[in-house]
Amino acid sequence: MKLTMQRTQTEDDYWRIRSFLRQVFLLNDRREHSWHVARLDYWRWHFVLNLQLCDPVDKVATLWEAAGGQIAAVLHPVGWSEICLHVHPHFRTADLEDEMLAHAEEHLFGRNQAGLRCVYVPAFADDTQRQAILAQRGYTKQNGVVHHWHRDLEAPIPETALAPGYVIRSMGDLSEHPARSWASWRAFHADEPDENYDGDWSWYQNIQSAPLYRRDLDIVAAASDGSIAAFCTIFYDDYTRSAVSVLVGTTAEHWRRGRGKAVLTEGMRRLQKMGCTRVFANAYDPPADALYGSVLGTKEDSETWLKEL
Repeated sequence: MKLTMQRTQTEDDYWRIRSFLRQVFLLNDRREHSWHVARLDYWRWHFVLNLQLCDPVDKVATLWEAAGGQIAAVLHPVGWSEICLHVHPHFRTADLEDEMLAHAEEHLFGRNQAGLRCVYVPAFADDTQRQAILAQRGYTKQNGVVHHWHRDLEAPIPETALAPGYVIRSMGDLSEHPARSWASWRAFHADEPDENYDGDWSWYQNIQSAPLYRRDLDIVAAASDGSIAAFCTIFYDDYTRSAVSVLVGTTAEHWRRGRGKAVLTEGMRRLQKMGCTRVFANAYDPPADALYGSVLGTKEDSETWLKEL
């Protein structure tokens, strides 16, 4: 079937891509071989708006469309020279993915420390078609994998005990944003001196602007002094009855005490009451793997492929 390639041009294209990803996710039996719509929202409202890793989606995404304007595939950068291919299973061919990669190499490359143009592409370990195309185009598989965890939510979620003095609750109002921002710093930058923290917490308002954000699924474990010890932010899509834990963190002062597990399992119990039937999370390092492995339990692996141009 003849497909037409065009760049995204307007805000409406973003919402078309969101609808497309929901359809593809269901057609793929709710496996993340294309992004869950929550990941698209988090990418736009955090990776793009806060981290400024690339231009807005209406300037960087490319669509392949069938007759009548049906989206067959979407290509866009993620950041750090990484690209993402989302392909409708009814239109998926080796020729289409080869064309998408060729376009990315010409228009969406980044540069490594040596100044060389480069492109990173994730591929699931069992996706033999994509891996064969990447190898043919001169990509090489890199060390390490990303673990894609998920859990179905039919069974009851066990309670996770907390030490006395801690309270699990929903994120507070605007007045708690500075504390939430500081908790993120202590969770993910604990090896840096405190003076490196810029004190800017305005980024959190962008997170709360994402379409799937809900404060009752933005859960914190507060210590007796009111400080935030751990946090878990979950985006729930009721169209697919599935959710993504987009961020879980525990401040360095509270590591290895079960705080992260407590906020995540509380989020899962809340999801069950909303009708959610599956929850996802990705792990990029051993601590996240240990947490998600203990709570979610089912995983698929994706590998990163690199081409230096």
